[in-house]
Amino acid sequence: MESILEPTKNLINLLTNTDSFVDLSNAKFMYPIELLPIAALISESSKKYIKPTDENCNAYLNFFNFPNGLMKPQPPSSKYIPIYKFFASNNDDKSLRDKSIILESLIAICLSKLGSPEGSVSALNLAIDEIISNIEDHSEAKFGWINAQFYPKKKYLDVCMLDRGITITGKYKKVGIIYNDLEALKNAMEGKSTKPEKTRGSGLRTFVNMIINGFNGEIVIISGNAIS
Repeated sequence: MESILEPTKNLINLLTNTDSFVDLSNAKFMYPIELLPIAALISESSKKYIKPTDENCNAYLNFFNFPNGLMKPQPPSSKYIPIYKFFASNNDDKSLRDKSIILESLIAICLSKLGSPEGSVSALNLAIDEIISNIEDHSEAKFGWINAQFYPKKKYLDVCMLDRGITITGKYKKVGIIYNDLEALKNAMEGKSTKPEKTRGSGLRTFVNMIINGFNGEIVIISGNAIS
């Protein structure tokens, strides 16, 4: 499996130079962790952007419906989930059904390509659903975004999910807890909840442990100006 470090660096470089427009002219390929945040930025902020000069990269972006994504999910694929934008509302029954189709896509990838045992697939299903629920419950964003790509020759699955909401820092602030972005992310990963219930607050920590220890994977979490 390739490290996620290099695509993360590429994303940071792109995001530090987006005041007036987004320049993708030098892009040769974009992994989900690069593709999805830039797509959401362009789509939700109405940013202008320069397309890649590389024809293959430009065709890849078009194939994945960059930058606005799909509002209606396609039938499950065993290799990818195109850029999909869903309403971040837990009161929207249609949105919930659509997200169920997305989860089926991820499960199909795991079963047919990764050979994951049924228990692991169920665990991934729950983990992804937890992240989507966090977007609905905490972000106050209008949309959530998801994109995934399976690389058969490299035998790994790359998934990115995001929202452009109030950030973890903003959520803590709403309940009277003042942190900077790095402190907020650290406390969230340690399980400190913004809810009074003692049963809540372990979702992010459990998700991270599952990806790293259960799937022998890597994970990057970005909130505001913090990255872990």
